[in-house]
Amino acid sequence: MLTHPLLPKLKSLRLSGMVHTLEQRAQTAQEQSLSPLEFLALLLDDEIERREQNRLRRRIKEAGLDKSKTLARFDFAAAPQAPKTLLADLALCRFIERAENVLFAGPTGTGKSHLAQALTHEAIRHGYRAL
Repeated sequence: MLTHPLLPKLKSLRLSGMVHTLEQRAQTAQEQSLSPLEFLALLLDDEIERREQNRLRRRIKEAGLDKSKTLARFDFAAAPQAPKTLLADLALCRFIERAENVLFAGPTGTGKSHLAQALTHEAIRHGYRAL
């Protein structure tokens, strides 16, 4: 299927998400007897997902974030004073919509920078741009 006549057309339209999954989706469509519209919907979902992932990667790079500084990787055992419920609420990014500030204060090595970057990651995932 690597020589499918759709490939050059998809490439010329810059639909690389579809290019990469065309063979797999065609096989799935055949196995599950999908209609042409259902097949097209799967391909479009792949393209949308690829674009969203690229947008996320680009925004993280533009923000200058360390990819490892996320809430999932924060060691709450090493910083038991960090309020998990408050951080979970902040991760929803409602404070941005309300134009509120977040201030982290504490001694050196308690995870303030990590948490700031983690919230920035969350803001980017919610569609915001950040530095």
